[in-house]
Amino acid sequence: MNHFIFSILAVFCVGFSFSQSFSSPESVEFDVANNRYLVSNRGSIKSIQQVIPGQAPTLFTSSVTSPAGLEILNGKLWVCDGGNMKSFDLSTGVLVDNIAVGGTFLNGITSDGIQFLFVSDFSAKKIYRINTISLTSNEMVANTVTSPNGMWYDGTNNRIVFVNWGASAPIKAISLIDSTLTTIVTTSIGNCDGIAQDGLGNYFISAWSQNSVYKFDSNFLNPEAVVTGLTQPADICYNIANDTLVVPQTSANLVTYHNLSSASLVENDNESKALLFPNPANDKVLISYQSAQSGEINFELFALNGASIFNHIQNSDGANQLNFELQISTIPAGSYLYKIQTGEMIQRGSLKIVH
Repeated sequence: MNHFIFSILAVFCVGFSFSQSFSSPESVEFDVANNRYLVSNRGSIKSIQQVIPGQAPTLFTSSVTSPAGLEILNGKLWVCDGGNMKSFDLSTGVLVDNIAVGGTFLNGITSDGIQFLFVSDFSAKKIYRINTISLTSNEMVANTVTSPNGMWYDGTNNRIVFVNWGASAPIKAISLIDSTLTTIVTTSIGNCDGIAQDGLGNYFISAWSQNSVYKFDSNFLNPEAVVTGLTQPADICYNIANDTLVVPQTSANLVTYHNLSSASLVENDNESKALLFPNPANDKVLISYQSAQSGEINFELFALNGASIFNHIQNSDGANQLNFELQISTIPAGSYLYKIQTGEMIQRGSLKIVH
């Protein structure tokens, strides 16, 4: 059996400065369909830049006044812009929607990968939900007490997770059932800006006070600094397709790329076989997986922004096989990523949905 073993958190960083193009970069989002990163700039030059690693950034749009968090959803780039939510066509960069949310400083953003955006208001200490179909918004949380920043959609636990500004910054969650607010953990790091998740469920959080990015496990325990020596790391992005953490460094006018290999995991081994049929699929898809290991089998489907939108766990009961039918008629057309894991063995691949 041929295994591809990743060394334990082997970290390397390749930084492309292009400081003449970035102007206080705040947020970065990976656009899988076009193999590029999109970066919001809040400095003297207000813009969204597009960049392929190794190449100089180019302009995506300048039709923004105070751009912060970025989120790709259904062929549009959504931008927190002051008190408004704007969307731009991914292909042309043309402004499509401009929703007056009534916010003060819309900052962090995430989505359910289907229809709704969830946005933090840093100054007013509020959380908003945006319906991207009806182009309406509503206030989910009237007072977060702390200043909310980066947001993450945790579909597995039916909640929105967000980080906060300040010393010993707490990580909080909003229930998607009743909008109740809870504190998951109070950290020992300060002025947290961005949050992202890898394909294994680990969370990454950027902290201005420590000029570092910290890795937490899926339960927000065991934090460790995995990238240090940064300068004001802002709203980070984790590209799960190639295990790359992307960090905008605000005052340094830099965006840097950090490859984070997962520890001791066997990727796409020859004795574990996964089949998704049909692919592309329309209303349903059959998932069949034969594992080389026994134990619990976990199938997870991700939107291209890394958000988990479906999770199925099944005990193999010694048969080491998973077979089930996934209904996808309510999932928007587009490209998705999947991960199937049994013990230390992982299969990854892509699924295309057409309607």
